[in-house]
Amino acid sequence: MDNKTIEKTILLVWLLFTIRFIFVSHWEILFLWPTLLVLDGLLQDNTTNQKNPGDKSPRANGINTQENLKIQEQWKHSMDLDNLITKLMDEEIKKARKKIAKKREKLGQ
Repeated sequence: MDNKTIEKTILLVWLLFTIRFIFVSHWEILFLWPTLLVLDGLLQDNTTNQKNPGDKSPRANGINTQENLKIQEQWKHSMDLDNLITKLMDEEIKKARKKIAKKREKLGQ
């Protein structure tokens, strides 16, 4: 069974026994724990016996690692470019503010 299916079944069992406990009989709640333990055992067996998909050859893992390193290097490079662009924009803003201040002084005189 799929993990999601087992998890949904566990939630359904909790809901079912909660409703029965509230409305029907208090003795039926005793069957909750064995039922949940069986479902939990199914979930654990499913996760331990599940095979990992994909190729586990070292060559393939090395290629993936190299690709990740390239992406990280590009990310560092783009961060440097972003910082440079931010500095240039700040300088241009300062220049524009100085020009505006000079024009206001000329108009005020």
